[in-house]
Amino acid sequence: VEGTTVHWAPQPLSAHRGGLPGARRGRKMDLIGRVTFSPTKDRDPPCSKRAQTDVARALGELKKGNGNIYLSNSDLGDAGCLLLLKGMEEIGGVKSINLACNGISDSGAARVAASLGKFPSLEVLSMAQNHIADEGAMQLAAAIEAHPALRMLGLEGNKVGDLGASALVTALSTCTRRGVMCSLAANPVRRLVGPALEHVELSAETVKSMSRVGVTLGQLLPLFKDLTAKGTIDPWKTTTGEAIRDIILPLTCKQGMSYVESGGHRNGPPTVHVIHAWTGLFQDLLKNIAMHASGKAEPSLDPSDDLYRFDPEFLTKSYFIDAFCCNQHSSTNRIRSFGLSDSAAFPNGDPRCQVDKLDLVAEQIRRRGGHVLVCIDSKARVLQRLACLMEIRKALMDGMPMVSSFISIQEARGTLTDNAAACSEKARIEALEEISVGPGGVEGFNREVVDFVNAQVAVKWKEKVEGKRR
Repeated sequence: VEGTTVHWAPQPLSAHRGGLPGARRGRKMDLIGRVTFSPTKDRDPPCSKRAQTDVARALGELKKGNGNIYLSNSDLGDAGCLLLLKGMEEIGGVKSINLACNGISDSGAARVAASLGKFPSLEVLSMAQNHIADEGAMQLAAAIEAHPALRMLGLEGNKVGDLGASALVTALSTCTRRGVMCSLAANPVRRLVGPALEHVELSAETVKSMSRVGVTLGQLLPLFKDLTAKGTIDPWKTTTGEAIRDIILPLTCKQGMSYVESGGHRNGPPTVHVIHAWTGLFQDLLKNIAMHASGKAEPSLDPSDDLYRFDPEFLTKSYFIDAFCCNQHSSTNRIRSFGLSDSAAFPNGDPRCQVDKLDLVAEQIRRRGGHVLVCIDSKARVLQRLACLMEIRKALMDGMPMVSSFISIQEARGTLTDNAAACSEKARIEALEEISVGPGGVEGFNREVVDFVNAQVAVKWKEKVEGKRR
């Protein structure tokens, strides 16, 4: 009848049709109960007869002490998941669950994730070949991180994209339990490829190790002073990229490690993730870091200056700067000229590649109470590189605490992406395409970045007027 909501409640299956022992016609099924369906928006469809039969059988086995739930191809859907979870809560003792090929969506995955804490003995969860996308994967990522025993999550053949994959890598990077594994094979993930999809934990291990590597002014300032005195570095001409290419890569080539690791430096875990342009002056980068560490408007770049003699902690603050903390030898083919074999260079998406996981490192730093620092050099090169702009936008979207330091305080104007460059024309086209299909499109992208920079400009001018620092 129009205007009337119809409620449907299936009768429990009898004991001789696979129902639980003792089930009777006209009574609620033992451990499961009735399923009520209301055909309104955002409600589950009714649980099929096959799903009820298979769930009843599985719960009966669980009650007998068999801790393995196998419900692959059982036509569960989201409603069947809820049915199963309610029953398992009353029994407990489940060790593994296979829910593959059941048409489960993000809603069902979220319900499973929310209930995992009630099954502390669960070790294996397979939800392969379903319809789980990013939202469901993110819910499961949070659950696997907090679970005391879960060691394997299978999400093969779903609809998980980069957001869900990033959440899972982050969860496995943060997880304190060893041997936790996850598979995203046959999902539309772009940022991970090949073995990285089949074994998400490999990428997580890379992120975890990177997030522990930090560099300090105590290492960079003496290097800068020594090379400037020798004439190797011209403070007013040498860019960060040139310093890495001409000095750091040859210096670390034999060890095949990052600058920090090759020098055997034992710094504390970084508390600041730095976004900077390799095309900016190396001197500007160091000055930006010194300004942030000391809180001074015009800090000296001489490590023997009284500023650092009276406040030595400025020299020990740990920063994650990709140029010095990433293993450039394993991330770019350009260093083949230094004698490394082709196998030493890993492309983007490979679990061993480091330069494609900077946002995930930033998240690890945030979780330990750190923040992001955008170093705006004297010519604002950081706002003229698409990679840097995308890093800033990603941090904004992720809700990262973020501040800027300026060599020259200047507002951002116009459409930054119009004139921003990339390492190649192909990379530029791909980046612009990614921006155009992202949240807010090109206009929203530019507006958010410009608004952030100008808000930081206002803060710096206020500090300058108040006489604190520039």
